[in-house]
Amino acid sequence: MIIQINRRRLFLAVAVHMSSLATGCAPPQSDQSQVARVDAASAQMPPPKGGIPIPPAVRDNLGITFAQVQQRVVAETRRVPGQFELLPTARQEYRAVLGGRIDLQVEQFQTVKAGEVIFTIDSPQWRQVQHEAVEAEGDITMAQAGLEVALARRKEAQSSMERQEERLQNLSSVNVRNAELESTVSILRNSLPRLDAETRALEAGLREAHEHYSSRLNALSSVTGFSIEELRERNGVDAVWRSISVLAVRAQYTGIVETLAANDGGWLEEGKLALTILRPEKIRFRAEAPQSDITLYREGQLASIVPPQGSSVDMQSALSGGLALGLTANERDRTLSLYVTPDTIAPWAKAGVGGFLEVTLTDEAPKQWAIPASAVIQDGLEHVFYRRDPKDPDRALRVLADLGASDGRWIALKSGVKEGDEVVLDGVYALKLTSSGQQAPPGYHYHADGGLHKNH
Repeated sequence: MIIQINRRRLFLAVAVHMSSLATGCAPPQSDQSQVARVDAASAQMPPPKGGIPIPPAVRDNLGITFAQVQQRVVAETRRVPGQFELLPTARQEYRAVLGGRIDLQVEQFQTVKAGEVIFTIDSPQWRQVQHEAVEAEGDITMAQAGLEVALARRKEAQSSMERQEERLQNLSSVNVRNAELESTVSILRNSLPRLDAETRALEAGLREAHEHYSSRLNALSSVTGFSIEELRERNGVDAVWRSISVLAVRAQYTGIVETLAANDGGWLEEGKLALTILRPEKIRFRAEAPQSDITLYREGQLASIVPPQGSSVDMQSALSGGLALGLTANERDRTLSLYVTPDTIAPWAKAGVGGFLEVTLTDEAPKQWAIPASAVIQDGLEHVFYRRDPKDPDRALRVLADLGASDGRWIALKSGVKEGDEVVLDGVYALKLTSSGQQAPPGYHYHADGGLHKNH
């Protein structure tokens, strides 16, 4: 009993001192006398029966939180630290396809939707491209007209030859020859191959004019982002491409404007960066595992991404996905990169946020009931945890921990819990002091970490 009292006195004295340094709370004025009274009382008072009352006011004051009991493969789970990073496709750059004066339509950190105009460029080069398209369209008109003239000339020669041949046949039927008429027919007949060749040449010219125009439309499509069909649509009398006065650049995907690299109203050279748009949901988790464990991991293993312990994120707010192994290992650090692209995205999952990658090495290992390792504390020579009373959620039951395997974050229990149970996570030290019979001296209070602090 003396040993136990001395331990409690040492723990309380250290807690008082460390808590005052860490939190700035004023230490007790008469520590020795107060601690002595606490030790004497705790030595005589047995642990409370029927559980510890934890009404909402107490839970709020002590910062008590709960974690649900889970079935997990604890012994066959590996945990590797890492952090979220952006996928290569998460960031998209938007550059000036032609030089000109830029007019920004968005602000930094603004959310834009796919198809929304993000900036326009008033470019002299654009008008030159339009002019080339106009000329290409005019070449088609001229080539078409020339071909029509050639076809009409060929038809006229063919018709005239046929009429003259008919006259010759009529004269021949009465045994009359006309040398001049025969010469005319011969000239007309000989002109037909030449007219056919001219027609073929004009047809080739027309095809070339169409190809040149299509090439110009392809250039217009590349610059504007419109399809050729959209450019050819009629906007009143003229085609759409003729009515475009400034180039409008639109967002290809829904995202957030990350950076603005150009000044609004300034001149932007061709190919220069205007802005970048980020899709923050395009992320993956990357962890570095020791190369010695390389045989433990395989492609497609089920993995979970869990937040770091002690953060404001619920430790049970895990994300899952299939495991992917890095193509090469890090020869300097002797590590192997592990990647997981989560199936769903949580609000806390952002690029740069750290966490842990949990990989279950085998699907055959049996699952066990497990609780967070931080919910288990040592009370003297015993390990205990506090289970929320299933019949009364405003009470906590002190349970002697029948511990199994631990992976450092979760610890298996051989008994003491069942499905649906909750255990105390934050505030477990305050409950330990209560269940040990320790009461705060008059004018003082215990924090959830077990530290003794003076009331203000």
